[in-house]
Amino acid sequence: MAPQAACVNEGGGVERRAAHHERERQRRLLEAAGGSTEPAAEREATDVEAVSAADVLADVEESGPNYALPTAREGQRERRERLRVDETAKQAGHTIVETGTHVEILGEQGLWWPATIAGREEDVDGRLVHEVEYDGYQGEQYWHMLV
Repeated sequence: MAPQAACVNEGGGVERRAAHHERERQRRLLEAAGGSTEPAAEREATDVEAVSAADVLADVEESGPNYALPTAREGQRERRERLRVDETAKQAGHTIVETGTHVEILGEQGLWWPATIAGREEDVDGRLVHEVEYDGYQGEQYWHMLV
């Protein structure tokens, strides 16, 4: 069995790296054939585009980072506990929303707040509560009983 990677590459950098490897392969082939490895002046002007750092950062913010940490497998004990809590909640008629689901929550002000379900647990009174992470408020933990 192959070792598991520490990170999984999933962003736009994959395509840029593949294009770079292709350019390097072409350069090595030209060099081996005895040709000039310097790019033509007109090719240089069309291949290179000046982009401001603000544009690059805006693109990264929009699409997210190129690397994501792999998620750990759920253990048997955790899976059994999750299934037990889910079954108890179903029998009680509670709402069950899967982790990672993007939702909009109606606030007291009458506004809809976009959020992502980060987890769920059984509350001390036996009701199912969902951990919610609101968009723009990463790292802050809120618990709601969803209806």
